[in-house]
This record gives sequence, structure tokens and C-alpha cells, in this order.
Amino acid sequence: GMQQGIQQGMQQGMQRGIQQGMQQGMQRGIQQGVQQGMQLGEALLLQRQLTRRFGELSAAQQARLAAATPAQLEIWGDRVLDAQSLDEVFGDTRH
Repeated sequence: GMQQGIQQGMQQGMQRGIQQGMQQGMQRGIQQGVQQGMQLGEALLLQRQLTRRFGELSAAQQARLAAATPAQLEIWGDRVLDAQSLDEVFGDTRH
């Protein structure tokens, strides 16, 4: 009767809610993964450019690249074209 209808309705509602929640969670996870992947790719590319231009990077410099924000990577990526040294790229110059 009516109670069975209410139970079915609640079950369907819960299932739909769970499915939507899972889908949203997956989408968010995929987006984060893509962003992290792009950032990692940028850091690796920059590391290759720096190594090719200035030689091996120190462990500290490699760590800075790995921990950099996308904005920092962008700035360093622009500087690598004009810089005369690694210090200039990373902005460590003391003029």
C-alpha cells in the first residue's frame, strides 16, 4: 500500500543521491588530477630547459620546482629565456 510506496520512493531518492554524489566526486577528482598532471608537466619541462641551459640543478632547486605554484612556474618559464644564471631564473639575485 502507501507505506510500500513511500519506502520505494525513499530508496530511489537515496540511490539517486548517492549516484549523483559519486559522479560529482569523480568529476572533481578527475579535474584535480588533470590540473596536477599539467603542473607536473610544466615543472618537468622547465627543469629540462634549466638543465640544458645551466647544467644540473641542485637538490634544493629541484625541490623548489616540485613545490612551485602554477604562477611561479609561469614566471620562471618566462625568465629562463633571458636569464644569465639559475639565480636570475629563481629570483635569487641580490643587486
